[in-house]
Amino acid sequence: MNCINLKNRTKKGKKYIYCVHKKQVITFENCKNCSYKKYKVYKPIRKRTQKLIMREKSRYSIIYQNLTKCCVCGSNKGIELNEIYEGSYRQRSIKYGAVAPMCHNCHRTFHNDYNMNLYYKVKFQKEFLKTYSIEEFIDMFGQNYIYKQKNIVN
Repeated sequence: MNCINLKNRTKKGKKYIYCVHKKQVITFENCKNCSYKKYKVYKPIRKRTQKLIMREKSRYSIIYQNLTKCCVCGSNKGIELNEIYEGSYRQRSIKYGAVAPMCHNCHRTFHNDYNMNLYYKVKFQKEFLKTYSIEEFIDMFGQNYIYKQKNIVN
């Protein structure tokens, strides 16, 4: 069902295909022979630029010296370099060294466990504040995670 004119409809518990262009119920066989068939056009997926590839290859951490060992469990297998501040702050995490080496299982736990996620964000924020001010941190990463952690505990 790739034609943009086709719609799935249900009437009295029965499902059928409705052609918006012909304004009638049709079968897939009728759709194959239709001269008004139109397909959805998807935007191409944006490729990574060479600059981004080089930046990702040169990732470093302001806390961890050994990036080949998981910082949570100590495993040496399946290490992934994880940007602590994700989403729109990912590039800034790479730029300022907010990267932690984690095995695949710990990486998955990091993204699924809110407390673990917040623990590492606070840890990197404290290290970051040794060089920069709290206002600069909030400008770069959007919020004060230490304050957020204190409010959760209390």
